[in-house]
Amino acid sequence: MKVIAYNTSQIDKQFLALANHKRHKITIISVPLDEATVYFAEAKDVVIINGNDCSVSSVILEILISLGVRYIIAWLKDPFKDDVPEIRNDRLRWASVRNVDPSDAYEVIDIINRWQKDDDGHN
Repeated sequence: MKVIAYNTSQIDKQFLALANHKRHKITIISVPLDEATVYFAEAKDVVIINGNDCSVSSVILEILISLGVRYIIAWLKDPFKDDVPEIRNDRLRWASVRNVDPSDAYEVIDIINRWQKDDDGHN
């Protein structure tokens, strides 16, 4: 899977790399997801939203869908706020992982592995 991780710290980057074992192609950037950076997700399958200062609006979600993103992982210390819009779209799946410890990166990679397995089973 082609993955982009937004707003990722150096320690989270290291743990993602360890958990990934070079299985997925992960692009890691230190800037948050917003209307200026959303286009970095072009041609990616999975977007990892890290850090609670990311702005996830319905506009950003629609852009992600239009770019071909099919999966989003919210890897946050605190869950999304109630005002984050929910978009019902059969091409977009969500997962949420608490980021309270860098080793939570293993759970993030496990989710991506499961999604890849699901995709492989449907092809």
